[in-house]
Order: sequence, then structure tokens, then C-alpha cells
Amino acid sequence: MKKKVKLRYFGLAGERRGIQTESYETEAETARQLLHELEAGKVITLTTNITKALINDKFVDWDAPIADGDQVTLLSPFSGG
Repeated sequence: MKKKVKLRYFGLAGERRGIQTESYETEAETARQLLHELEAGKVITLTTNITKALINDKFVDWDAPIADGDQVTLLSPFSGG
């Protein structure tokens, strides 16, 4: 079943995507599945070992479930000094 989520990108994720936020429809059940879906669709290329996930502004494990209406943030390393 498709869910509508709001994606937010920070750090390298934002740089690679070229935007900070977007609405997104997904069938992913977990944050990990969502990241893999984004990678498979060539939306962004990031890995779980350098990226952190937040759901509704709370840091979560990659196996945390996502629900319709959630805000999912991908926080990757920042560049610059």
C-alpha cells in the first residue's frame, strides 16, 4: 500500500538531490527500504553507514517503520569547514 511521506534532505543528501524537501509516494515499510527505493530509482545514492534517518524529527534505527504522513529526514555528512 502506498504511503505519502515528506522527505527532507540535509548535508550530502541535500547537495546530491539539489532540493531540501519533497513529497514522495512509497511502498517501503521501513526507513531502510525507503533508502533502497530512493537509490534504485536513482533519486539519490547514499548508504546506511554514512547516513542517519529521522522519522518525525526523532533519530531512528534503519529498520524503524514508516507510516502515511510521516516526515522522513536523511541526514548525511556535511561538507565545508
